[in-house]
Amino acid sequence: MAAQAGVRYSINNPRKYLESNIIGFFNLLENCRKYKIRKIIYASSSSVYGNMSKFPLKESYNINPINFYGMSKKNNEDMADIYSKYYNMKLVGLRFFTVFGEWGRPDMVLFKILNAIMNNKTFYLNNHGNHLRDFTYINDVVRFIELIKFNKEKHKIFNICSNKPIHLQNLLKMISKIITLPKIVKIKFQKADVLKTHGDNKKIIESTKIKKIADFNQALKNTVYWYVNNFKKFN
Repeated sequence: MAAQAGVRYSINNPRKYLESNIIGFFNLLENCRKYKIRKIIYASSSSVYGNMSKFPLKESYNINPINFYGMSKKNNEDMADIYSKYYNMKLVGLRFFTVFGEWGRPDMVLFKILNAIMNNKTFYLNNHGNHLRDFTYINDVVRFIELIKFNKEKHKIFNICSNKPIHLQNLLKMISKIITLPKIVKIKFQKADVLKTHGDNKKIIESTKIKKIADFNQALKNTVYWYVNNFKKFN
């Protein structure tokens, strides 16, 4: 979970991802092998899929990352697969899709919007907002992780997602019903981005028996109210 995150940062800082995500993950696997740690859950990312045309994305699909961050996570999955086969280790990789909620990452779109609101700044909307993202509430993420089971499979991959993509223009409309939006400037497409993320969560639901996913509107309100009440701590 302690890897270097973020797609855009990877464009200008690929070495950070090499050192932390690839070499760092290798060091973790080697130490787990050395000290006979047999069960490991690790973070992958929806970024391993790249730009796809068939949705929802299933774990069985061929993956083709389009940025260094996604490539580093694909590399993690490949290393995990090899270690599971040769060293009697069981590994579970979680492909997270746009996780949001309280205590979220400041570089994610929702917190960038809220930061612009609270600091009276302009928000720059990439690709004129013509993206779709499979927003996944942190409470659901935690529940999924808590109920992960290790069985006969040596290496398993799960999508961690809501299976309900939201258009960014619609996200702005939803936020506007809770709090006044900042000034928005629409800018061109960012080359490291994918246009759409939409994961199939049937596999993780079948494994954990969790059937009810958080209501997005309520989760959004929770996040906005939390940020408004706590933003001074981060500014």
